[in-house]
Amino acid sequence: MRVLTLFLLAASLGTAQEEFEVVLKKPLWLDQEGTLRVSDSGVCFASKGEGEAARCWDYADIQHLDRVSSTELRLLSYEDVAWKLGRDRDYRFELLAGELPDVLFDRMTERIGKPVTDRLVQEPAEAEDKIPAKHLKTLGGSEGSIHISQERIVYLTEASEQSREWRLDREVASVWSSDLYRLEVHVYEGNAGAFRQPKVYKFALKSPLDPKLYRRLKLRLYEIDRERGLNW
Repeated sequence: MRVLTLFLLAASLGTAQEEFEVVLKKPLWLDQEGTLRVSDSGVCFASKGEGEAARCWDYADIQHLDRVSSTELRLLSYEDVAWKLGRDRDYRFELLAGELPDVLFDRMTERIGKPVTDRLVQEPAEAEDKIPAKHLKTLGGSEGSIHISQERIVYLTEASEQSREWRLDREVASVWSSDLYRLEVHVYEGNAGAFRQPKVYKFALKSPLDPKLYRRLKLRLYEIDRERGLNW
C-alpha cells in the first residue's frame, strides 16, 4: 500500500522540480556549498563558488543512490577518478535545511531503475515475520530485527545509519541460511570499485527462522529471476 500511495503521489507531482541548499562534502578538499536540484530529467548541483560549472547527471548516468539519512544523500556516478586508479566518483551531499522526503526519493528511485540503498526505513505493515537478530560485521555489529514480506526484507536497528530496506525484485540477489539461527542476505549496493559483487549481510538470529517462510522466500526470488529471464 505504501508503494502504491507514493507512486500516485509522485505521479501527481508531474515535472515538479525540488531544490535544496546543500554542502558537497569533499574529503581532502574544501567543501562546497550550493543548490541541489532534483527534477524528472535528472539531478544537478550548482556551486555558489564563482567560475564553478554546474554538475548534472541524467538518471541513466547515476549508478547508485544512497539515502544515508533524511538530510544526507550519496550519489555514485560512472565517472572515473584517475588518481584512485579508475574508481567511480562518489558525491556526498548534506542538506543545510529541510529533509529528503520519501516521495521524492522513491520518485528518483523509479527514474533510475537500478538498485538503491535506503537507510531511512520503517517496519513494513505487511511483514510475514519479525525476527530479532544481530548484524555481524568484522568490527562490531548492531542489534535489531529482520522483517520479511512478499515484497521486501527490512532490517531495523537503532544503530546510526545501519537500518536497511531491500526490495526483493530490485536489491536482493539471493538469501542463504546454513541453519535455523543464521541468515545471509546478498544485495546489490553501490560499489565504487571496479569489481561489483553483491554485498553479503550476515545475521545471527535470536529466534529460529521458520523453514516454511524461508522456502517461500527462496521461491519468491526464484520466480522473480524467471520473470527477469535469469533462469540460465
